[in-house]
Amino acid sequence: MCLGVLLTACGEDEELSPKPYAFHRIDVPEVVYEVWESDCAYTFEKSKAARIGIPRDARQSCWINLEYPQINATVYLTYGRIGSGADLGRYIAEAQRLTYKHTIKASSIEEIPVSNPEKRVFGFYYKVGGNAASNSQFYLTDSTGHFVRGSMYFYATPRADSLAPVVAYVQADLEHLLQTFRWK
Repeated sequence: MCLGVLLTACGEDEELSPKPYAFHRIDVPEVVYEVWESDCAYTFEKSKAARIGIPRDARQSCWINLEYPQINATVYLTYGRIGSGADLGRYIAEAQRLTYKHTIKASSIEEIPVSNPEKRVFGFYYKVGGNAASNSQFYLTDSTGHFVRGSMYFYATPRADSLAPVVAYVQADLEHLLQTFRWK
């Protein structure tokens, strides 16, 4: 009897084809901002969906991670103190070098100047298009004493089309962070 069921289940007129790959639906968190305060030389408004993490290998106390556990993303923020004009040039060159390392996979890199003279915040925001490992990078400085660099990464294979909703969400958060960033 079992043999009869197996033989009838395997009809010859059925065409077998593999199922196409599918991606899970991604629900992004609600956008609500709060001020992040600490002993660091800077402050900004961050999404309530992002939590502050302190990296274990932080070389300085004001290196932080903005972690988005719901969408598996992290924005790494590193802080440096500027001691002379040469230090600022070195920091900017390193930030640009790290951003442009992504040109191998990037389809575009859009440079957006950041300038808020009233808050003494200057720098660049880089939107990286395509399947690059990091979709957003930035650096901010007051030109005399402080420098912050940020980079966004997802813990997923970089596929621009499937990550587009979460990339847009985090980029909107970063743009808000850049607008509300200030030195203490």
